[in-house]
Amino acid sequence: MTGLKATVLPERGVLRVGGAEARPFLQGLITNNIDLVEPGRAIYAGLLTPQGKFLFDFFVHAEGDGLLLDCDGARLPDLMKRLTFYKLRAQVTFDDLTSSHAVAVYWGGEAAPAGASADPRFAGLGFRAVLPKSSDPVQGAEAATPADYHRHRIALGVGDAARDFEPDRTFPLEANFDELNGIDFKKGCFVGQEVTSRTKRRGSVRKRLLPVLVEGNLPKPHTPVRSSGREAGMIFSGDAETNRALALLRLDLIDGAVLEAGDASLTPEKPVWATFELEGEADEA
Repeated sequence: MTGLKATVLPERGVLRVGGAEARPFLQGLITNNIDLVEPGRAIYAGLLTPQGKFLFDFFVHAEGDGLLLDCDGARLPDLMKRLTFYKLRAQVTFDDLTSSHAVAVYWGGEAAPAGASADPRFAGLGFRAVLPKSSDPVQGAEAATPADYHRHRIALGVGDAARDFEPDRTFPLEANFDELNGIDFKKGCFVGQEVTSRTKRRGSVRKRLLPVLVEGNLPKPHTPVRSSGREAGMIFSGDAETNRALALLRLDLIDGAVLEAGDASLTPEKPVWATFELEGEADEA
């Protein structure tokens, strides 16, 4: 596995959704199409508020007659509580497998390790796997660290929910769910679909999470970003080694503007996977 790097992400949790109605239950709730999930193929999806705001995101993997959700471990109990709220009489079960299973990520190589699926957001991110902790997650790859992985994803301009999204505040299109294969607009109903679909249809996404090159000291997360004295967004995760960060920015205030965060200047960049343009509509404020 020449060039392939691997690490376990200890902050991730694993939630098993089982039962005879596991698939139709999730299909009616989450933003992506559960029918796409099969052995060797995972999906990236979110669970939103009825108002269309982000609550949780996760990767869904096939596992026997059930499904494994690779999610933010710190918020797994809240996710389970939310799913239980929607359960009613559905024949589904929820089991926290975090104590026995781990999430491993692989990048820098072309071949998927055993048990891993391509990261469904963007091929350049590599592969993901949910594995028993008793197994060897590295599988012959070069051992790396979680910090190495987060440096990789920041360089690609891809957010991490625990670091870059704000529950009940961030809208999924601001977090690039539509660009990173996190929403299937043709699958049918999901919680928050009306607002999300309308925003997409009208092309009215005013803010996007974008990679920025930092000149100066790397700003701390949640540092405001200013454009010509006006608040234009906020810094989220960053990497001091490469002087890069992710920032949620207003598209109408970044075209040709000098952006500042603390004592640093920022240059926003268009991710290689993005189909949108950085030039925003004229500011009407």
